[in-house]
Amino acid sequence: MKRLFIAVDVELSDEFQMLTQQLQSDFKHNDIVWVKSGLQHLTLRFLGETSESKITPVANALSIVALSTKPFELQLDKMGIFGSKYAPETLWYGFTEFSLFKNLFEKLEKELIGMGFQKNYGNFVPHITIGRIKKIDNKKQFWKIIEKREPQFTQAIPVTHIKLIHSKLTSEGPKYKTLHDFVISGF
Repeated sequence: MKRLFIAVDVELSDEFQMLTQQLQSDFKHNDIVWVKSGLQHLTLRFLGETSESKITPVANALSIVALSTKPFELQLDKMGIFGSKYAPETLWYGFTEFSLFKNLFEKLEKELIGMGFQKNYGNFVPHITIGRIKKIDNKKQFWKIIEKREPQFTQAIPVTHIKLIHSKLTSEGPKYKTLHDFVISGF
């Protein structure tokens, strides 16, 4: 069994990297696990523990989806929090408009369900995780800083490849290995 997910590589712009550094400084007295720069990605679908026998069929499905999708761009333009106002859990960057990415997800979802994967329930919110919140000392101050730091800039995120990635959780954080990489090249 391998812990797998499907994602698009992301390299944050200097502006978003500086914003992340400002947030790390702002929240240095809180317990937040920050995602290392080289590990940030845009998850298309988390598969979880997957048997070795399903890796090739998943790769075949990714190939079909990649060949039937035109490359496109998303505009990274906002910051958000998963969890509640009283118990924030995840800090992320995301998109106001993501209909093309949702279309890609829906094509892939159809293929995966046909293979026996469970339907992905819940809201579809494409995002790039930047921090996992363990404990916030002053929630009122936390939310004031979040409002103040909302990005006033955008970054184009090209969606030209989709990758099947093996995620191994270690005491130093996750280790990622790309198993398959497919060029999005449809017409």
